[in-house]
Amino acid sequence: MKYAIGFDLSLTAPAAVALPLDWKPGDWKNVRFWLLKPPAPKSDDVAGQLERYAAISQWAWDRYVEVGRPASYAVEAYAFSKNNASASKLMELGGIVRLNLYGAQQCPLPVVIAASSARKTLLGKVPRTDQKLAVQVALYNVGAPLDPKLVEGHVKRPRYATPDTWEENVCDAFVVANHFLGELGGTVLTLGDGT
Repeated sequence: MKYAIGFDLSLTAPAAVALPLDWKPGDWKNVRFWLLKPPAPKSDDVAGQLERYAAISQWAWDRYVEVGRPASYAVEAYAFSKNNASASKLMELGGIVRLNLYGAQQCPLPVVIAASSARKTLLGKVPRTDQKLAVQVALYNVGAPLDPKLVEGHVKRPRYATPDTWEENVCDAFVVANHFLGELGGTVLTLGDGT
């Protein structure tokens, strides 16, 4: 089976989601997902930071290989507020992962997808506030295997029974993979108004 794989390269919990190229939206059994929770080094531990970057880079490579080394893959574009202290570390991580996959492993260049575009593909209209929550509620309501604690108080009841597995970084990786699947000509999950 061939996949469109999308990555959310966070420092604390990077995630990846792989959608079959012939995915039928809502068929959650065929969606593959991974979440890594690397140990966090102390802020002044440069060697520890580099070890975490290396572990995440290796993890990303392993996911890429696990889905059959597809012709391309997608990563979420950086999005920072101007007061984000972790911005440089996150950019270092993204650079290291891309360098490892492209340079050392000779993978193709990644397709970089803006989170706003990926969310718009799923939701149609993206709210001005609580965009991540809107994605999580929408995915929960269509049966994605989402942890209900993420949407507690924001949904009356799910449309479908769902196992409690996905968390927010997996949701971010899903919207990247879903948008990327559309760029590859596949059928994407789109919910129009976000319900």
